[in-house]
Amino acid sequence: MTRRFAQDRRGVAALEFAIIGPVLMLMLGMMTDLSLALAVKTRLAQAVDNGAQYAFTVGATVSASAVQAVVQASTTLTGVSVVVTGPALSCTSGSPATLSADPTGAVCADGTTPGTYLTLVASTTYAPLLPGISNMVGTVVQQSANVRLQ
Repeated sequence: MTRRFAQDRRGVAALEFAIIGPVLMLMLGMMTDLSLALAVKTRLAQAVDNGAQYAFTVGATVSASAVQAVVQASTTLTGVSVVVTGPALSCTSGSPATLSADPTGAVCADGTTPGTYLTLVASTTYAPLLPGISNMVGTVVQQSANVRLQ
């Protein structure tokens, strides 16, 4: 009886699927969540790009509230918060370039003339499909841009 039971292979495929199936479904869910999060990031980046383009087109007289309105109108995402800093005189330095406030307004530390910059930071929250994912990774999606105004 024991020998016959050990040689019986019926149901092996069902048992293997029962073991591997949940792992495959988890991987599929995580790939779906990742692709949806990247889509949210891309849509937010497009909205920030539209706001930066608007600020660049208007120039140094642009208002922060107008740029915020353009960013929020450029996306269908909900709960988007936009923080606009500037326009203000700033100097760029380093690699990658970073902005630093120019206290004098005359000349930067490297001898160049300071420029008028506007900084946009937009963020929203992504709600993952899998309930446990939000505990493992951050769900806040953020995009930013620095625009030199002419």
